[in-house]
Amino acid sequence: MKRIEKCGVKLFTRAYVFLILISLMTAMSYSMISTLITNYAVELGGTLAMAGMIAGIFSMAALFSRPVGGVVCDTLDKKKICMAATVVFTLSFPGYALSGNMAALLFFRVLQGFAFGISGTANMALVAQVVPKERLGEGLGYFGLGQVVSQVIGPIAGVAMKERLGFEKLFYFVTGISAVAVFLLFLFRYNKQTGEVDAKEPEKGGRKIAGALTLRRLVAVECLVYALTAGMFSMANGVTSSFLVLLGEERKIANIALFFTVNAACLFFIRILMGKIADRASVLLIVGISLTVSLLSMTLLARAFVLRAVLLAALFKAIGQGGGQISLQSACIKAVDESRVGVASSTYYIGADIGNALGPAIGGWVSGLWGYEVMFHVIAALMGMMLLFFFCYERRMGKKKRAGGYAE
Repeated sequence: MKRIEKCGVKLFTRAYVFLILISLMTAMSYSMISTLITNYAVELGGTLAMAGMIAGIFSMAALFSRPVGGVVCDTLDKKKICMAATVVFTLSFPGYALSGNMAALLFFRVLQGFAFGISGTANMALVAQVVPKERLGEGLGYFGLGQVVSQVIGPIAGVAMKERLGFEKLFYFVTGISAVAVFLLFLFRYNKQTGEVDAKEPEKGGRKIAGALTLRRLVAVECLVYALTAGMFSMANGVTSSFLVLLGEERKIANIALFFTVNAACLFFIRILMGKIADRASVLLIVGISLTVSLLSMTLLARAFVLRAVLLAALFKAIGQGGGQISLQSACIKAVDESRVGVASSTYYIGADIGNALGPAIGGWVSGLWGYEVMFHVIAALMGMMLLFFFCYERRMGKKKRAGGYAE
């Protein structure tokens, strides 16, 4: 099935800019409350353990919704799916404000996580449709900038607003931000003649094939290695976010939180640069370099006792994450037929979700037994093993392509 493109090589179309803004609004509203949800749970009377569960259940719900999102995006209208999920995501914020106990908060947290997983999958699938294929890496690079900006501004703005206005007004404020995304989706013109392929199931003998939820429909198996590799970058993110400040306190490194500022600023520019490179260089080259540089970042953090080393690790981490994630996202989408872009997108995010979940769990277990230095060395070693595995996988796939045994 050929991709229908009448937009030439133009990247910044009206539809593409709308999708960037929609992603920014959704990510900003989430980021403003993500660091405060445990505090809110405790304020409602929950224990620290219950607060931790409330924080983590969002990612678990998103993880389980990804395959569902992929299937429905490849079967139904992507814009309608994205709008429905974003509406549910938006209405969950007033649900937080109205929650009078932990059970109600848990319900809205699960509901929002499920909607978030589907909306993210649908949004990325829409981007893959409106961006010219020859500029897909560049398009994904710019598309992700909104999430980087939200990660920098969101938590700071959320904490400041909570201190001045309280939780209830904060939740209604982020409802307004997320509602802007719904409004933009309403205005978004999804031209099926230029931006969407026929996503109907193929027919056999004049009858549509039954839509059973087989493994192939839920997960893009050909993208699994790319998704699991992306999960390594997410694992490093999870470990760093969870334990870097504690490492700084143990080693008396003042202002260690500057790591996150430097990392985000560098990541912003790296994504702009690497998106263009990803469209020209092989995924093996970019991911190989990205894993190597990320490995060095984790090793530096393991040995860092001064702020300069920590900030250098932040730079390395941004280079690795920025290049690797864009290249792997692009590779996932290019690995499947146009009718399975939704499943490819969800598969990529599944890998990232698994990495985010496993990182803090592995980090907490290892650091509890042997300390933070060993913990960062373990993450570096896992990245080294993934680098070797990815190299062997890509070489094997390359030989199959040359032998005519593998069709894209």
